[in-house]
Amino acid sequence: MDRDARDEALAWFVRLQSGDADAADRAAFADWLARDPANRHEYDRLSGVWADLGRVPDPRRPVGGGRAAPTRRRFLSFGALGVGGAAACAAGLGAAVVLTGWPGEVRTGTGERRSLALADGSAVDLDAGSALAVDFSAAERRVRLIEGRARVAAAPDPGRPFVVACADGIVTMVEATVVVHRQPDSVVVAVEKGTATLAAAGRPPVRLAAGECRAYGPDGPGPLLRDGVAAETAWRQGRLVFQGQPLDAVVADLNRYHPARILLWDRPLAALRVDGSVDVGRPDAALNAIIRTLPVRTLRPFPGLVIIRSV
Repeated sequence: MDRDARDEALAWFVRLQSGDADAADRAAFADWLARDPANRHEYDRLSGVWADLGRVPDPRRPVGGGRAAPTRRRFLSFGALGVGGAAACAAGLGAAVVLTGWPGEVRTGTGERRSLALADGSAVDLDAGSALAVDFSAAERRVRLIEGRARVAAAPDPGRPFVVACADGIVTMVEATVVVHRQPDSVVVAVEKGTATLAAAGRPPVRLAAGECRAYGPDGPGPLLRDGVAAETAWRQGRLVFQGQPLDAVVADLNRYHPARILLWDRPLAALRVDGSVDVGRPDAALNAIIRTLPVRTLRPFPGLVIIRSV
């Protein structure tokens, strides 16, 4: 890795995307590209990361329709929120909305939580930056967690099980309360009340009792996670708790509360482990606290974008 080329690529990218670059700047940029193949490689890599912002779902998009999703240039305006804007986003945490007759898919925005009342008497609490789809039938009550995290309290109905599907796994229960959390490479299931059955990746189902928590991925369910239920329910009290979580999973959680988009610049950073508890009402302070404990630093080339890279 040529760190000088990477730093120079970022400087050129900021300059050219600012709208202030003139003909002399563009000529100098062309000379810089031609000087070393590493320059072209790093600039193309950064351009690819920026292009991804237009393709990857982002919780800062409008919720409930009415306005188009932001373009990359419009996306930059979100950075003007700063830390004060983060607090404003988080202000919605205390006012849950109870919905009845809700449509097949519900999404929450940055810092927004919702409480949903389902037709069968079950209740769902959606964390910020989350999406849930519902598909009830005469034989089964099924919801699908598309992204983020949800707490599902299934009402009793012995003749019609309640199923929560997420990634390549399903959680089945009759009368129970569970939290399902979709992370970049795994899904965490925590049972608050009752019992549930977890089936994933074609492996034999495992039973989860109240107070138990497991993660599952491509290899099926993993071992029980100590204190997992407490960690997975802390968001309802305004906290995010990380217990040896990989950095990419931590960033995914912070992105659901932070007014700017956070990206990992160096892919190996994703495996760094994070422990701690942060206040969702202060997402920028939370990000800074995490960064101080790891061999990384942040760059903010544009308003609305935070890049985490190695030191």
